[in-house]
Amino acid sequence: MLKQRGLSLVELMITITLGLILMAALTSVFSATLGTNSRSLKLSQLQEESTAVMDLLVGDLRRAGYRGNAHLLVVDPDNAVTGFNNSIVVSQHPSEVAASCLLFDYDANNSSTHNGDPERFGYRLRDGQVQRRQAGAACGDAGWEGLTSPDLIQVDVLEFVLTERMLDAVNEQVVEVLMVVSLPSDDQISRELATEVVLRNAF
Repeated sequence: MLKQRGLSLVELMITITLGLILMAALTSVFSATLGTNSRSLKLSQLQEESTAVMDLLVGDLRRAGYRGNAHLLVVDPDNAVTGFNNSIVVSQHPSEVAASCLLFDYDANNSSTHNGDPERFGYRLRDGQVQRRQAGAACGDAGWEGLTSPDLIQVDVLEFVLTERMLDAVNEQVVEVLMVVSLPSDDQISRELATEVVLRNAF
């Protein structure tokens, strides 16, 4: 008579227990990987949004004070357009912190004349978002266009510091821009952007 060979009940229980432990470990690793990937995706989205806004702001700010006939300031100052002179103002909305709004003008259509509100620009912090000036609005006015969505990005700090410095006997204005952003869903994910913009056209 042949003996039947196989696993005993104890061996079967040990095998099942080891399998369950292995499955739990794999599930834990998979869950941690998903969490890391989700965090990386959120950080990437935050970085893209904040960089795009900062690039737009800096590109616009570099044009501050530009006028189509700037050469006249040197060769014929009496006939030069002066409407763009000293147009840079640092202020704030009454409900926001100091130095969180920047106003400036430039000759957007290169006409060598100041055409009023269409050539008045600016950026401000308002209710956790960066807004762009519309129709010559003042820092405390309504009617600004939101550049960031509060659902995607929370702007915690937007600060402008306007200074002057001498460089090779030339006086130039410099604006330091600081922006700190975070995710509305997770304020532990944040990013700080800082840059310095030299205003070559400001007089």
